[in-house]
Amino acid sequence: MSHTDELTFDPGALSAEQIYGDACVVCHKKWPRPRVRVGRLPDGSRVLACADCAPALPRPRAAGPVAGAARRQREPELTTL
Repeated sequence: MSHTDELTFDPGALSAEQIYGDACVVCHKKWPRPRVRVGRLPDGSRVLACADCAPALPRPRAAGPVAGAARRQREPELTTL
């Protein structure tokens, strides 16, 4: 996973154990130690969750064209005389 397609977590909302990867970022469980990388902190450090909580986190959106950027070409309207 590259840094551009990961969730970024605010360290101000996390405990010290969560910041250092010693507790799940979702449920705060410390044992067994969380092992699933679910995102990063602004400094690039990884954020971990337990196997039970990791699927509950949202998936980051894939980088792609801006919504509405690709407009459909309208076909010319037929006129009758």
